[in-house]
Amino acid sequence: MLRANYALSTCNEFKLKDETIQKKIKITHIITTIGLGGAEAMLYRLLQNMDRNVYELEVICLTEMGTYGKLIEQQLHIKVSICDMRSNSIRAVLDCYRLCRGSDIIQTWMYHANLLGYILSILLKKKLIWGIHHSNLNKQENKRRTIFIAKLCARLSKRVDAIISCGPKVKEIHEAIGYKGKQHHVIVNGINTDEYMPSKKRYYYMEQFGIKNQPILLHVGRWDPLKDYENLIASLKWLRQLRQDFYLFLVGYEIDTFNKELMLMIEEAQLEQVTFLLGSREDVPQLMAAADLFVLSSAGEGLPNVLVEALASGTCCVTTNVGDCVYLVGDYGEVVSAKDAKALAMAINKALNYSSQQYAERASHGRDHALANYQIKQVVAQYHALYPAILDEKPS
Repeated sequence: MLRANYALSTCNEFKLKDETIQKKIKITHIITTIGLGGAEAMLYRLLQNMDRNVYELEVICLTEMGTYGKLIEQQLHIKVSICDMRSNSIRAVLDCYRLCRGSDIIQTWMYHANLLGYILSILLKKKLIWGIHHSNLNKQENKRRTIFIAKLCARLSKRVDAIISCGPKVKEIHEAIGYKGKQHHVIVNGINTDEYMPSKKRYYYMEQFGIKNQPILLHVGRWDPLKDYENLIASLKWLRQLRQDFYLFLVGYEIDTFNKELMLMIEEAQLEQVTFLLGSREDVPQLMAAADLFVLSSAGEGLPNVLVEALASGTCCVTTNVGDCVYLVGDYGEVVSAKDAKALAMAINKALNYSSQQYAERASHGRDHALANYQIKQVVAQYHALYPAILDEKPS
């Protein structure tokens, strides 16, 4: 009996040690919104490619359950908790506190979540990683509260274990306003490059929409002031003075005929006959690959996923010089100043006039650039390297 008890004790001790060795690192992600945005897409792709044998993952959203929230729960089977700061902020903070107690790392996405994550990390003595996916802090395009929180976070940043900016320009802009984390890394947004492949231009549009064999301009983005649809539509009004042979396809959340403000812009610019409003779509990779040009007209960005997707699709890009867009597009397309509709129109016209050889060379180099630097597995590997390093740090 004694021998049996001893054997059982030894077995339990072994199991306990084994469980200690195999204990997963728990990461709780806190994100301000979880709808259709670039940071939300990056969070989804990160979670999708994490090693679930090593990491236990949860997500907290500070608003409502959006598209990516549903995908995270239904496709990835990761718990998403809603702690709505808008309805009852005190209750939401208490709920977040409870949900984060068992975490090893709190990883936050966007300014509001960064601030809350800071408070929780101090109270719970947890490791904290901030995520920055924004570059424009102008008063005209941002809410006062957003600017205030971004600047407050700069004052708090020196106690944050790591800060992740989605591009070098984003990092530079935030360090200029006082962000001084213990470690400030650039980890770019990654995509599944297998989903974005070159194809014959315009064929998909001809098949799906029955349009003529004319150049296709594509814009993908949600309805948001920073996307600057006013600049986009004004630029195409200018372009119509130079040429008539193009179609404009607009894709994204709330980009449909129910959007009266957008419809009015299009009507006033007399672009109704050449504009297609497609709303949210599941065939974005096909639309990307078959377009002649991808146009980004934003007043502010971090490192936009849509430009990476367009480059990977072998589609040349015209973009405003915001965030890390010039770092992305570089010599593979055209870059102009933000809020300059005439310059944007001239750049679009220039790109439409590329020779076949010019287009093919730029498209090929752009795709090579995307494949070399933005594959999601390469990006996730950088996070996998960061997490243990953060946990091994000794308290300062």
